[in-house]
Amino acid sequence: MTLVDNQKSGRVAKRDVPVVFLSGMLADQRMWDRAIDAYNRLHCEGRPDITPVHQNLFDQDRVADMARTILDIAPDHFALVGMSMGGYIAFEILRQAPERLSHLMLVNTRATADSEAVKRRRILLARIAGRSQPFIGINDTLLDDMIHPDHRGDDELIRLLADMAEDAGAGVFLRQSMAAAHRPDNIDVLGDISIPTCVISGEADRVISPASHADMASRIRNAEYLDVAGAGHYVPLEQPAIFAEALARLLER
Repeated sequence: MTLVDNQKSGRVAKRDVPVVFLSGMLADQRMWDRAIDAYNRLHCEGRPDITPVHQNLFDQDRVADMARTILDIAPDHFALVGMSMGGYIAFEILRQAPERLSHLMLVNTRATADSEAVKRRRILLARIAGRSQPFIGINDTLLDDMIHPDHRGDDELIRLLADMAEDAGAGVFLRQSMAAAHRPDNIDVLGDISIPTCVISGEADRVISPASHADMASRIRNAEYLDVAGAGHYVPLEQPAIFAEALARLLER
């Protein structure tokens, strides 16, 4: 676990909020660096300071075990941000310990389970990728589906995604794919969410459509829904300032 204290000296904050950031598949805490930096540079009255909490979930192959790992290391009460696969884990945390959450942000994720066909394909692709040497977690086809066309020339962004995938490796990809494939359907959880919630999609996300995000948000009481222009499947990396502003609004609720 890594706790990062970002409280700025010389500024009196209303409060300090622990925020657990759950990354997507084959990603680590570097997924959030741009967004957290953008948050700390926001100039808005009443913005609370945040203490980011990061935990890699590379050893588990079930979302229930991933959720328990987070609950074991997280503060007693915290805000939760789940991106893509991190959203699947967020739903499981809601099942296991909803009373521990103060705020919820769901980013580039979905509440529905995989169909049987998608499940089989996901597991097959993970096993095939695991046999390939060297392991390549990010390729041009995936990038076309996940990144807004305006960012396909962002070499720093693409290198970061490739580095995180390479550092995680084939074993992590297989375990995370198994966890994602066998996750439960969480549509029934949405109506029980009563904490302040924000749902964020990217307009060019071909992995999880904005329409599915809008439907998810409509099922959560008083949820804010934001479809981000100029972003695909990686809103925190592609549009960190917009993400940061949305997080600030959420934490002020």
